[in-house]
Amino acid sequence: MSLASRVTIRDIARRANLHFTTVSLALRNSPRLKAETREQVQKLAESMGYRPDPMLAALNAYRQTRQHVHYQAALAWIHNWPNPRNLYNCEEFNQYYLGACERAQTRGYNVEEFWLQEPGMTVDKLHRVLRARNIQGALLAPQPEANTFLDLRYEELSAVAFGYSMQPAVLDLVTNHHVHTMNLLLEKILERGYRRIGLCIPRDWNQKVDNAWQSCLLLLHDEHPELPRLPIFWDSWLDREKLRLVGWARKHRPDVIISFHDVVDRLKAAGIRIPEQMGFVSPFLDQNETDLSGVHQNDRLIGHKAVDMVIDMLHRGETGIPTTPVRVLVEGQWVPGNTLPDRTRPAAPRRTRRRQVARS
Repeated sequence: MSLASRVTIRDIARRANLHFTTVSLALRNSPRLKAETREQVQKLAESMGYRPDPMLAALNAYRQTRQHVHYQAALAWIHNWPNPRNLYNCEEFNQYYLGACERAQTRGYNVEEFWLQEPGMTVDKLHRVLRARNIQGALLAPQPEANTFLDLRYEELSAVAFGYSMQPAVLDLVTNHHVHTMNLLLEKILERGYRRIGLCIPRDWNQKVDNAWQSCLLLLHDEHPELPRLPIFWDSWLDREKLRLVGWARKHRPDVIISFHDVVDRLKAAGIRIPEQMGFVSPFLDQNETDLSGVHQNDRLIGHKAVDMVIDMLHRGETGIPTTPVRVLVEGQWVPGNTLPDRTRPAAPRRTRRRQVARS
């Protein structure tokens, strides 16, 4: 095969409608991707005639050997989830990871995963491994539960956290600007003529965004006393099979719900038509979501910024818990979708056919 016609990872990514870092992980058979995704990408690569380029592999190896001994060649991705699959199955968090890998690669670093609940893993062992591999930069993935603190030896780390789930919030962090995200949703809701606003969210997740959703809704009601005040439905991941949500919706009759995308399926299963009977918006849209209305939080960009923060800290020699933590807030983007139709527009008049009276 000639060099001009050689199939590349980016060619496969375009055909599969995936990011090239996702294709790269699939071709390396990474367990961070779903088995079906790995299999589909590998079959597509085989059908397109993809073969790894040994010259590029040799060049990458040569570049690694030419690094100065003091150069930090790897960053640690540290997480504390009992089941790692649950971390990566959350598309938002998976995009954090993929974005971090993507940015690290462009800046000459690799990202290595460290699972704190791996059998045999301890804090002492973690730090021995990090020191042995000369890894000082650390990306702390979102915690599985709110108000969790990782008791690491931060004096040995240049560490950045994702989001507010680690408390006390003593580290530099990067996250979506959740207050602006919620205010953007509320603005679009009012613009389109909705008034009975229902918020359906697990209490734990509200805490993970520093209570931004609850606070913004309360502020809206304070500024607009004419709006009906519906009680927040504090959802639970543990009793999703129960009908509490449906009972709440039928009792309080929201004309729009702010929640996660799975709520749409639960309401539809109960016979509630979305968006004909009830509008829906989500503050957590997946990257390629176009049907649901809501906000895409630019999760991959959040991963980029976290890596930039860590590398800048390494260059400045900053370690330990900062005296004044820094917050980098990434704006989200509105996605119109199809679940928040404009109710301010008058309904189109129904067309009727005039009966033609036959002339006698």
